[in-house]
Parts: sequence; structure tokens; C-alpha cells
Amino acid sequence: MDAVHGHVIGEHGDAAVICASTTTVHGKPAAVPVQRVRDELAARPRRISAGIGRTRSGPAGAVLTALTHALGLADGVTEVSVRQDEGVWLGTPVRYTAGTPALCPPPLDPSETAQLAAATEKLHHAYSQLNEGDLT
Repeated sequence: MDAVHGHVIGEHGDAAVICASTTTVHGKPAAVPVQRVRDELAARPRRISAGIGRTRSGPAGAVLTALTHALGLADGVTEVSVRQDEGVWLGTPVRYTAGTPALCPPPLDPSETAQLAAATEKLHHAYSQLNEGDLT
């Protein structure tokens, strides 16, 4: 796994941004089958539900990794939800060094930039509806 470096940012679901333009394998650019990755991300919850009925440690593992980094017990990069200027929370890579966080979003190509803007708008709209109490 250390050979592959890449990110899926923004949000879970159909507006996830697969950062194919900066994904590498052994430090070299990789051809990422974006639609296949999207299909896998969409199918995973159904397969988990069909197989064991729920996730057992995925969310807990993500929290444990973030806490380990934030408490300075390990250095590294992990994706966490970060409040953006637009008032939405988006999954963003954060590098922790001795517990100190620094945002390190990957460079995005124009298509990925547009996808992230769409995800931001989607979440902003959802938050607005929640704040207004209109869930229809």
C-alpha cells in the first residue's frame, strides 16, 4: 500500500472527487480508471451490508488514525473533514507533524477543480436546507 499515493476528497457519495491526476504508483503517474473507482465506491456499502450487515471498524479506524496523528503519536497524512471558507465541511488531506496539522490538498486538474466546486455547492445547499428547517 505504501507504493500507491492518491486521494479521494470532498465528500462521500456521488460527489466524491477522485484525484486521478496526482495519483502515483512507486512515484510514477498512474492511469486511474475513474469510472471503475466510482462504481466500486458506490457498490461498497451494498456489499458490506449484504456481507456483514454493517461496517464494524471503518469509521472507528478513521477516527483512531486521525487521533493518533492529532495527538502527536504518529506523523503522516490523513483525510479529515475540514471546514472550508464556504461554510461546508469537506474531506481534505491534512499532514500532521508532532501533532501540528497543516492542510495539504493535492493539486487538481480543471475537471477535478470543477468536481470539487460542485461537491461544495451540493453540501452548501444541503446545509442551507438544514439551517432553514426545510428538508423537502
